[in-house]
Amino acid sequence: MRSGTSYFNMTLLGKNLARFWPIWGLYTLIWVVLMPVGILIQKTYWTDYEARSYPLQHIGGGSTALALAFVFGILAAMAVFSYLYSARSVGMLHALPMRREGLFLTNYLSGLVFLIVPNFLVFLLALAAEALNGAVVFSSLFTWLVVTSMLCLFFYSFAVFCAMFTGHILALPAFYLILSFVVPAVTYLLETIARQFLFGFTGAVWMEEASEWFSPALKLTHGTASGPSAADGNYQFHGLGLVTLYALIGLALAVVALILYRRRQLERAGDVITVGWMRPVFRYGVSLCAAVALGTFFYSIFYALLPTSPWVLLGWMVLWGAVGCFIAEMLLRKRFWVFKTSWKGCVVFLLCLCAGMGALELDLMGFENAVPDASQVESVRIYGLDTTPRDGGDSPLFSDDPEVIQDVLDLHTAITQQKAALEDWQSQSGSSEVWTTDADGVDIQEGTSESIILTYSIKDGSVMQRKYVFPVTSADLTDSTTLSARLSALLNRPDVVYDSYFGNVEPEDQLVSVAIVNLYNPQEDTYGFEYLPSELLEPLMEAIQTDIAEGNLGRRYLLEDRNRMDNCCYADLELTYRVPLGSTSNTANTVAVQEYGPTGSAVQEDTYTITITLQKSALHTLEVLKDYPNAFLSQVEVQQADNN
Repeated sequence: MRSGTSYFNMTLLGKNLARFWPIWGLYTLIWVVLMPVGILIQKTYWTDYEARSYPLQHIGGGSTALALAFVFGILAAMAVFSYLYSARSVGMLHALPMRREGLFLTNYLSGLVFLIVPNFLVFLLALAAEALNGAVVFSSLFTWLVVTSMLCLFFYSFAVFCAMFTGHILALPAFYLILSFVVPAVTYLLETIARQFLFGFTGAVWMEEASEWFSPALKLTHGTASGPSAADGNYQFHGLGLVTLYALIGLALAVVALILYRRRQLERAGDVITVGWMRPVFRYGVSLCAAVALGTFFYSIFYALLPTSPWVLLGWMVLWGAVGCFIAEMLLRKRFWVFKTSWKGCVVFLLCLCAGMGALELDLMGFENAVPDASQVESVRIYGLDTTPRDGGDSPLFSDDPEVIQDVLDLHTAITQQKAALEDWQSQSGSSEVWTTDADGVDIQEGTSESIILTYSIKDGSVMQRKYVFPVTSADLTDSTTLSARLSALLNRPDVVYDSYFGNVEPEDQLVSVAIVNLYNPQEDTYGFEYLPSELLEPLMEAIQTDIAEGNLGRRYLLEDRNRMDNCCYADLELTYRVPLGSTSNTANTVAVQEYGPTGSAVQEDTYTITITLQKSALHTLEVLKDYPNAFLSQVEVQQADNN
């Protein structure tokens, strides 16, 4: 009698359910405690809002649903495909009158049942619990069911996909974990290495964004969210399309896993890698990861003992790349003596590694000297600076003014022309801070380092970013050709200074109050604040604008030197602006400014404050303030700030 073949075996499904019940039992128990039991516990204050929000809180971002799907997906795959990792069990099961497709489908569906059926059970129990509490929102519970089930589908299918490449039970969770995060991790390390080899390199945002797609756990964490809607306050889940996409990818991975299963060499049970073409990928992938990860790790450990040089980093990478290559070969061959047969491949890999790093250091792509053309730059942004005084002007510089853009490009060009000197300074200098004590016993800063990040918005929609670090000394600031002097001149352009304080002030924003803070009272030896009367607001604003235009106010200092300490005061001006809502009543309220302090409407409505440190060179501003009797302004002229 002719024997039949089967594509599905119900008996095997039952055996899997009975044999591996702790997996699906624990998964069910966790969700029962979190959902139906958690709902019943909140019965005393259960409302429609709670019914809508509670299920969604478990599926947004790095949620419970994502964590459980990630963990139990690999546990289920390890359980139902554990027979592939023993020569005896794999031979026995494949002797049954079932096609390979039947074995795969039965075991694949078994693991999926471990996760999907408990989700439906928990959904029904949670629905009953909400009914007992008196408020049911079916849509939220159904969204929880759909999202949780799709997450389980993807992570389980991904684990099954990983299971087809190995014949060792312990290698499966290792591959699953590594493949889940290796691409973003390697991207981060490669960017770290590139910063050592490429002068001015900050990072590649497009690489970071692309790498996150290869790490589903990270992408789903950042790409999904649950929270109240800005429109109506209702709790919503965002990211259903992303979850659906990964669920479809999971189905595609299951199909690929089936194809690999059909061609699997059963005699390779116990091997780390069972797919022939994956063995060189594994060998050199491990080598690259070891070179990048361990090379940068040991370079950072011995950073203070060895010269700071990209070639030192390359030496560590070559060392650990070779170690990784031989370890991978040992795992593949399952023996320790592999040097004689694998040294040639290791040498080729190391030569490729040196060639790649050498291409970066020699800048064959022209990255380091690239400065955009002024006609192509739409705007420029400078941040990362450490300047004083610490007030409202201590903010990133943003400008679309062609003259400012040209000054920034000139500074950028000067930096690239001094690449060799700056790299030599970075490799040899220890601490850049230099302080001395003058005859009055005051600590004076004579040297430091300045970090500057340049971001250009190009008219074609692209973005160009560079980061540089260079020394700042008191002697450099006196020479107009140095980088320090160029930067200081750029930051102290009157238009740049004005924009740093008032660049975000809209024409309709209204100045409602000005206070002098950190104001010294010599009679009581205390510091306080005073509001200026409303009649001083307009002349004071005109004086501030005049002083900034003449370079007398808002000056930025790169060093805590004598000039900075002699010119800057303890006292600050705090200018409070109100953002009108557009109605005539709001405009009327703005006029009713009290004699001292902001109006009541300014307190209640949207306001913002701009802080300007008073400087003794601001003659026009101090002239307006000199007759104000309650501000103790006679003391302002003799105060010197060392911490402002």
